[in-house]
Amino acid sequence: MSLAEQGSVIQRWIAAWNAKDLDAAVELLAEEYVRHDANLPEVVGPRAQRDFLAGLFMAFPDLNFQPERLIAQENLVVVHFTVQGTHRGEFMGMPTTGREIMIQGVDIFRLIGDKIAEQWVVMDVLGLMQQLGAVPIPT
Repeated sequence: MSLAEQGSVIQRWIAAWNAKDLDAAVELLAEEYVRHDANLPEVVGPRAQRDFLAGLFMAFPDLNFQPERLIAQENLVVVHFTVQGTHRGEFMGMPTTGREIMIQGVDIFRLIGDKIAEQWVVMDVLGLMQQLGAVPIPT
């Protein structure tokens, strides 16, 4: 698979994510899919990822993933992104605030053919918690 084709897989993932199309998103995942995130427990398997995304979209129904940079090399695709949305439902035990959020992060995807086998997520969770009012912003 060419680097351009690998980038296309991730662009389809982003499009499915932004459309809140859980079926299209899960279709792009390998059976052995694992989502690694230092801030949350690992998500193992397409069904678990579907459940994770459904909960995220309930908390932030207008969540939008905007890729800033996309870099492909070998079987890895790296995406620097900005994500924006409005907190409209419970999130990690936090009641709805109605606050808008905007954070940056980096995802690294490992592909097997045209499927996502692993995803590593690094994002500004402190900034997210500050924007939601869960952590004070230093003055």
